[in-house]
Amino acid sequence: MGEGRRRDLTPRSISASQSQMAPPRASPTHRPRLALPLIILLLIPAAAAAGDTSLSTFSYSRHCPGLPAALDLPAGDGPALPALQLSTGYFSGGARVFGPETSSQPRSFSLLPSSVARTANASLLHVSATLPVSGGRRRFRYGLDGRNLFEYDGQARHFRPRLPRFTGRRGSITFGLEGYYSTASGFLCMVGTGSGRAADGKPVHFLHVVLRLGFPSPANLTRSFVTGRLESVDTISPIEPVSLVAYAEEGYAYAESASCPPPPAGRLDALQVFEGRNFSCAHLSSMLKQPFRLDYRNGSESTASSLGLHQRYMYVNRLQCKDDGAVRAYVAFTNQTEASRYYFMLGEKAVVADGFWDRQRSRLCLKGCHVVNSGPSRADLAVGECGIGMSFWFPAVWSLQQRSFAAGLVWNTSLKSGEAIAAGSSAITPNYRGNLAGLKYNYTKVDEAMKHYEKSGLNKNRKGKFPDSSSYRDLVFRFFVQKGGGSGYASPVTIGSMLFDGNSLVVPDPFSHHVTTEMKQRLINVSYDIYYVGNWSLESFHRRHISAEGVYDTKTGSLCMIACRVLNVSSDCEILVTAQFSSLDAKVAQHVKGTIRSLRKKTDPLFFETLDIASYGMYVEQVDESIWRMDLESTMALISMTLACIFIAVQLFHVNKVPEALPAMSITMLVVLALGYMIPLVLNFEALFKNSNKQTFPLAGGGWLEVNEVMVRIITMITFLLQLRLLQLAWSARSVDVSKAESWAAERKVLWICLPLYIIGGIITWVVHMRFNHSRRMLRQVVQIKPVGHAFWEDLVSYGGLILDGFLLPQVILNAFSDSKVRALSLGFYIGSTMIRSLPHVYDVFRRKHFVPSLRPSYMYASPHDDLFSLAWDIVIPCGALLLTVVVFFQQRLGGGFFLCSKSRKTREYEMVSTVSS
Repeated sequence: MGEGRRRDLTPRSISASQSQMAPPRASPTHRPRLALPLIILLLIPAAAAAGDTSLSTFSYSRHCPGLPAALDLPAGDGPALPALQLSTGYFSGGARVFGPETSSQPRSFSLLPSSVARTANASLLHVSATLPVSGGRRRFRYGLDGRNLFEYDGQARHFRPRLPRFTGRRGSITFGLEGYYSTASGFLCMVGTGSGRAADGKPVHFLHVVLRLGFPSPANLTRSFVTGRLESVDTISPIEPVSLVAYAEEGYAYAESASCPPPPAGRLDALQVFEGRNFSCAHLSSMLKQPFRLDYRNGSESTASSLGLHQRYMYVNRLQCKDDGAVRAYVAFTNQTEASRYYFMLGEKAVVADGFWDRQRSRLCLKGCHVVNSGPSRADLAVGECGIGMSFWFPAVWSLQQRSFAAGLVWNTSLKSGEAIAAGSSAITPNYRGNLAGLKYNYTKVDEAMKHYEKSGLNKNRKGKFPDSSSYRDLVFRFFVQKGGGSGYASPVTIGSMLFDGNSLVVPDPFSHHVTTEMKQRLINVSYDIYYVGNWSLESFHRRHISAEGVYDTKTGSLCMIACRVLNVSSDCEILVTAQFSSLDAKVAQHVKGTIRSLRKKTDPLFFETLDIASYGMYVEQVDESIWRMDLESTMALISMTLACIFIAVQLFHVNKVPEALPAMSITMLVVLALGYMIPLVLNFEALFKNSNKQTFPLAGGGWLEVNEVMVRIITMITFLLQLRLLQLAWSARSVDVSKAESWAAERKVLWICLPLYIIGGIITWVVHMRFNHSRRMLRQVVQIKPVGHAFWEDLVSYGGLILDGFLLPQVILNAFSDSKVRALSLGFYIGSTMIRSLPHVYDVFRRKHFVPSLRPSYMYASPHDDLFSLAWDIVIPCGALLLTVVVFFQQRLGGGFFLCSKSRKTREYEMVSTVSS
């Protein structure tokens, strides 16, 4: 909104504009005929301005009669003005623009004031603001078929849970509003227009609306919400009325205190998360942002029934504090596992609470009230009965079944039984752990795991070096289920007495003798968090969590653990997890092989079939080697293309010294070489306009790779232009010299031989592609990875590399038919070019032996997309190229047909002699 519109809202500005619009007084000598055009000219801009501000001036007074416009006062010192900002809220209605309303769709709005000014009316504030409103068909998805829940973090060098990906259209409109706010009643009324895009994709322009909001003044535990409506003021309404609700963000009056009973037995220790520093609301909010799983076991049924709770998850959706430790929160209860904490959540149940942070016991103590629906809309919220107690803390001792990063209790203060519903957040998903140096882990299943370790034969010696406590990142792995489909992610929680936070080890005391001794032991106690997605039992694809602990053998790379999983309200700890890590120096793609099996009898309801798991990837050291390999390959590609450019330049100098070499060169050979340089340029040019990131993780030294890639493209372009120049010179030399008809006849014979060979090779490539395409699809289904596009044209391009490897074949055939001794090709050109085509195959043999293959390799040099590579091709192609080179060498000295039958050559020589004698 501009200043002109703001002035139009005030009585003074209205009268001023009317005075400007009034015609001037006519003097006695003033002619009416001259005054009339002048009045019309003055009315035109005034009418345009009035048309632009008619909504603000007249519509505001009509739709907001309770808050009359007032004159703005100049800015000056005075009491602080309320910000009136709402960072996020929920809205209901407006299905025509924002799409249908469902519980899984995050609908949100924000109120962002741009200016708040005092007016002549002491109880009114003049407000200008922006109101973004968005919602619609927006859903959470993690990956293909919901299976790829984990991605590789190249910086931390481990797999992490994949962030949710939003799909579907969503209506989104931004409104520019202006109006007044009453500090006495807390009522805000604004008018304005908005534009954006509806859920069906259609643009929306100049949507005239009126916004009415009620702010609690003051806000407290029983008056915690800002509510209101957004309505259209057009005659033909393109939007239905929208109900708005948000958690009040300012002017809150905290209650005096909140009860905080002592924690239950076994949960007495809590981390001093604010030890050595002042209370931080942002720090506390970040530690409570993960969803809490509710545990209704241990006799909490009566509490759950009295509170009306039956949901599986609890979210601390909004949390605000004061510097002295006073805290208030909006807590939502839901069964949704993919709910977003970034939006204001309604949930199936909600509670508002306030209280304080207990510094002595390092706990958050809250008392809360139920949130009830007070109207027909889902956004019509009010605060109902109170009597809810809540407490949160951060356990200092973890175990197999108590491994929550943050723990909590919810109880009914009116009950005297002391029962409470326990809650715990995940111990692996938070990216921010805070200061956890004081955390301890209590192993309880190590002895049982040891029995299975010795019984299963995992303690047998194996050759090689395996991951240990010094290479702890290698103990993180992503796995695939070999039968039935699915994928998972396993990461250590603790290694010995050290906590693994996803990137590094948190050591209680780095100089402790116990820690030093522990790192040198063969058997190390470990605990794991395992996340799994797949067909477990009869359930559909769904993310599950398994807690495990046991032993890891650093000499054999064997892992043996007892695991627990939670099913509804029961816990199953009769699960055995075993894994065998491959040696660090093993050049294999599969580096972990293991099983997850139930120790129960088949008749037990909790029994499940054994899951065979396998991990395909690389160790951290192998990742470093792969990055070094890519740097090396990019340099080799640059050198190779530079040499190709030099060898073509050598040939150009050669034809200048030996003019008869031009018509003796094979046009087919030159065309094949030109196409070989042109096709990569076309493909790379197309790739510049594709907005797709094929890298799965950021690479160190990526800038050097990009520089090399750009240089390769530039030199390839220069080489292609030089090759075109060579082709143009050879074509011109034949066309100018009419006596070279014999050369054109020989060239046609070359085409008659080469073209059928090339076509037959293409047909064979198509047959092979169709035959093995089914095998590739089956492999993808086994490992459950996202399919990598492998079309026929890619195999055809690889076959084109084989044609380039034999680029001398047309020249050999031409020399044979023309029986020429002309040195058409320079020694540097055809030997150097042959060397450039053969070196990738020699390097491929080296690469297979010294580098670990990957499921999705990135090759900068000797790529399978550019040529045919395998052990057989790496032998056949260089030998064939070398044979053609030797043949050309002798043809240019002994004659093109030196290898042909001697009788035919003598006959041809006799014919040539008789022709000369005649």
